[in-house]
Amino acid sequence: MIKVASKDPIVFKNRKDAGKQLLNFIKQEVKGLNKENAVVIALPRGGVPVAFEISSALDLPLDLSIPRKIGAQNNPEYAIGAVSEHGEAFINNELLSYSHSSREYVKNEIEKQRLESQRRQQIYKKNRKPIDYKEKTVIIVDDGMATGSTAKSSINSVLQAKPKKIILALPTAPIDSLEEIKNSGKVDEILCVSIPRIFNAVGCFYETFDQTDDSEVIELLEKSLN
Repeated sequence: MIKVASKDPIVFKNRKDAGKQLLNFIKQEVKGLNKENAVVIALPRGGVPVAFEISSALDLPLDLSIPRKIGAQNNPEYAIGAVSEHGEAFINNELLSYSHSSREYVKNEIEKQRLESQRRQQIYKKNRKPIDYKEKTVIIVDDGMATGSTAKSSINSVLQAKPKKIILALPTAPIDSLEEIKNSGKVDEILCVSIPRIFNAVGCFYETFDQTDDSEVIELLEKSLN
């Protein structure tokens, strides 16, 4: 089921503002969450500031799923696939053909993103105890979604842990990508603050959409433990 707070486009001030608006929508739609039965999973790096607002306000554990987007050869922001944090690669052949990306480019990009995922896991998850998702409600959060490649990769990884329920929660996304994930049957619920009819890129719906760096991710993860 897809639930949306507004069918009109919303421009968020920044990721913190997006997190607060998404938090309010989650509080409205999902009841009975606590640190024993639920966990918030952020997709770094941009999803971490959004997810932090939710996890801190609801007093829920914050964890990371670290898939890496495979961008198109001539447009790196346009995702044609993803590499999961476990190293599995997923490529959407329709988007691959549409993007005119070469097979050689894709092969090299998969290896590059595998290495980057490993690097981020070593930096972000160092000294953090693994969180067990089994029989818990897992809320997967990003700062937005375009083609949905990284979200799909994250969902597949979380499913391996046998959670009770998966909720995909986003500030903004196009309806066709949300419908595709809904129709996969892999998530129980999708919450999206705004679903614009015309969707070009996630950054179009933020006044400030600066790159989130490693230091900010690490700082927020440390705060989440306090």
